[in-house]
Amino acid sequence: MQRTHALLALALLAPALGFVASACTREAGPGPVKPKPAVVKAEPTDEAALARSRIYWANAEKKDWIPNYDLLGPELRGQQSPTMFLQGKTNHIYEGMRAQEVVARKDDLIFLRVTGRWTPNLPQIKNVRLEPGQTLTQDIEIIEVWRWMRDAWFLERPLRPDEFLEQFPDLQPNAAPKTAAGESGAGAGAPR
Repeated sequence: MQRTHALLALALLAPALGFVASACTREAGPGPVKPKPAVVKAEPTDEAALARSRIYWANAEKKDWIPNYDLLGPELRGQQSPTMFLQGKTNHIYEGMRAQEVVARKDDLIFLRVTGRWTPNLPQIKNVRLEPGQTLTQDIEIIEVWRWMRDAWFLERPLRPDEFLEQFPDLQPNAAPKTAAGESGAGAGAPR
C-alpha cells in the first residue's frame, strides 16, 4: 500500500516539479551564448594564386575542363559560353603543366609563369606526315594573368611571354622567358 501512495504522490507532484523547473530556467536567462565562428577574410596572396593555377592545370591534365570554367574571369567568360569553352579544349593536350612562380603583381592582377608540354589534337593532324623521331608536342611557357575579385583569384587571360613584355613593359625585370638552361631568352609561347 505504501508503494501505491508513493507512486500516487509522485504522479501528483511531477507536473508541479516540471512547472517549477521551467520557471527556474526562464529566470536564469537564455543560457550561455555560443560564440559565432570567426569569419576569415580571404587574402590575395601569391600562394593562393599559385594554388588556383595548379587546380586549373590539374583539371586540364585530367581533361576535366568543366570546373575550370568557374575559374575564368568575367572577360573570358564573356568571350565564350561554357559550351564553346569545352569544345575548344578537345583540340589541346597538356602535360606536366606547372605554375612555377609569380612573375609580377600590379594592382589587383598577378602574373604567373606556367610551363609544360602541349600537343595539338586537331582532326587535320592525322594528315601530317612526321619524320621518325619528330613530334608535334612542344615545351611551352605562358604568363597567366589572374585578377583578385570576390575574395578569390580568377584567370583573366594567358599570354605568351613576348605578349606579356609588350603589354606590361613596366613589369619586365622578372618577366623575361626562361630557356631550357634557366636563363632569360626568347622561349616558346602559348598556343592559342
